[in-house]
Amino acid sequence: MAMMIIDGSGTGGAEPRRQFSDDDKARIVSEAMMPGASVSDVARRYRVCSSLVYRWRRVLLRDGIPVEAPQLPAPAFVPVEVASAGAATQPEPLGPGVVEVICSGGQRVRLAPPIDARVLKAVLAGFG
Repeated sequence: MAMMIIDGSGTGGAEPRRQFSDDDKARIVSEAMMPGASVSDVARRYRVCSSLVYRWRRVLLRDGIPVEAPQLPAPAFVPVEVASAGAATQPEPLGPGVVEVICSGGQRVRLAPPIDARVLKAVLAGFG
């Protein structure tokens, strides 16, 4: 005769409910409010539902708790080096993370890390 044991604890092997401090909630909400950030990506990183992040944001704003998105670095000028038309045809090897854009006229632009997405977008728009 076979015997079956049934666990009546109701947990079903699920992870226990986690507790987040107000500082943790504010940090997660701030991260989700950054320009270009995805609430679902932030929620997935902290293993919470995206609806919970929205709820925390609503509560924090309702209670008047300051939630600040981290400041992005100020726009800056990027040094540019213009090569003459008689430059060597063999390109130099690129370092890790370097992006090189070559337009149909043969002009080249190299961007070294860290590459700001806004700068890259402006450079690509200039070739359009």
